[in-house]
Amino acid sequence: MPIIRRSEQKRQTLEDFYKEFIPKPEDAFGDVGTPMLEVLDFLNLSFENTIVYGLTSHDHLLLFNSDKSDDYYVSIVGYKSKYYNEFIIEYVLPSDKSPWEGAVVRGGTAEWEDFKKMIIISMTESGGWKNNPELEEYVKNYK
Repeated sequence: MPIIRRSEQKRQTLEDFYKEFIPKPEDAFGDVGTPMLEVLDFLNLSFENTIVYGLTSHDHLLLFNSDKSDDYYVSIVGYKSKYYNEFIIEYVLPSDKSPWEGAVVRGGTAEWEDFKKMIIISMTESGGWKNNPELEEYVKNYK
């Protein structure tokens, strides 16, 4: 099942939102749109039966397991420029593993294949998609 944009931002799809961040050739800034569209493609292709809700906050993509929950589980952002790539992810620790309320794990990489693994690990470790067969299968493949 494709990633679904949360209802409070339904006026525009996630894909349309991130297309606006693709720079024009004359722009000197890095590209957020292209790597984030790659993230959306990865999620859409990876999960046929798992519902993932997305909400954008500036250029970050927040992942939820519900359309109504106030708490996100994973935050993702990617940047590309002619000099470097950077993918950053964080996930909220579940309360039974957290030393305090709202503690997060944050990491980054320049490699797309590593980042895909980080997305799967973050979705798993956050506890947002417990007992999910598709996610469990990916975890086996990435270990």
